[in-house]
Amino acid sequence: MKKDVFNGKRLKIARVYRGKSVDILAKETNINKKDILAFEDNKYKPTLENALKLSNILHFPREYFYGNENVKIVVEDSHFNPNSRLPRVEEISYKEKLIMLRKLFLFFEEYIGFPELDLPNNLHRGDSMETLCQKIREHWDLWDDEKPTPLNLGDIMTAKGVIISYMNVNKRGASPFTQKQSVEKNTRYVIALGEDRNIAPIRNHDLACELGYIISDILNIPLKKFDCDEFAAQFLLPKQAFLNSIEGTNELEDFLNLKAKWAVPVSLLIYRAYSLGVISYKKYNYLLNQWQQKGWNKSEPLDDKFKLHDSSLLKMAYEALIENHIVSNNTLIEKLYDRGIVLYPEDLEILMDLKENTLKTKNNKNNLKKVDFKRKRA
Repeated sequence: MKKDVFNGKRLKIARVYRGKSVDILAKETNINKKDILAFEDNKYKPTLENALKLSNILHFPREYFYGNENVKIVVEDSHFNPNSRLPRVEEISYKEKLIMLRKLFLFFEEYIGFPELDLPNNLHRGDSMETLCQKIREHWDLWDDEKPTPLNLGDIMTAKGVIISYMNVNKRGASPFTQKQSVEKNTRYVIALGEDRNIAPIRNHDLACELGYIISDILNIPLKKFDCDEFAAQFLLPKQAFLNSIEGTNELEDFLNLKAKWAVPVSLLIYRAYSLGVISYKKYNYLLNQWQQKGWNKSEPLDDKFKLHDSSLLKMAYEALIENHIVSNNTLIEKLYDRGIVLYPEDLEILMDLKENTLKTKNNKNNLKKVDFKRKRA
């Protein structure tokens, strides 16, 4: 890794990664906005003092800005949840975070074989939504036309080659975000989960919607012609098995009992019942009004009984390498550094779904002392 030439492209990556506009970064560093833009465009280089200011404010090791990208990850498409409540700059930051996640994935792939993307090859644009869902469930051996089959879609999609990030599961207001990435000819879909608080019904619904986006992308169907929510309802609640389970269900509390069988939100059960003609539009609105009045739109009963303890692929890969003495924390940081992945341990922990201080070491290269340029001189 070169250490003598400032790489303006990496400055922009770091700024976007932290969700900062040029104006905000200029204000926080007291560096002229035009200078920052010039740094990013590699028109001229910052002084050592300004480079350290940028490093401190953006919380990236100084060495990061003097390295080059050794792998090209192309983002072919992105899918933001239209109901996201996060600021736009923060949403955009996930683009860079998921790219960094893929770099980590590529590093661990040198040691561990990860599952390839596994979707049926008999999906067609002309298939009905129900047919698409049935083909996928059958291909993944999830089909049961007789009784409820509650799923853990996080584990299932991970096993089928979708990369899932858990970095936002407790972040207030975060919504799921999916990226289609290519490295050479290897395409992967990477999903950052939203604020699901590790609750299975919420996660199942969110991931089923994102799976719908993936299917629409593979079939080249515009999202305006493909209802991801409808896909989620049909995928999680196959028609005949759902109809068999809903007999005698009429009131809101009855749908709560159904939730225990299917591990999906009550709101989705009500919608599915209406879409299949089990309940009238009037009853549908009545139940949803009750659902909202009880505050279930914020937190539904039984959520705590559906707590998940899923682990990301990167966390499992890290633990496997540590337990088999293939790397230590120090050597891991060094190997990542050599591949251009220059982050502080706390950022790696977030990306890899590790507990705080898991990667803390006494001597790694990224434990650098910050310089406070605002401190008054004696």
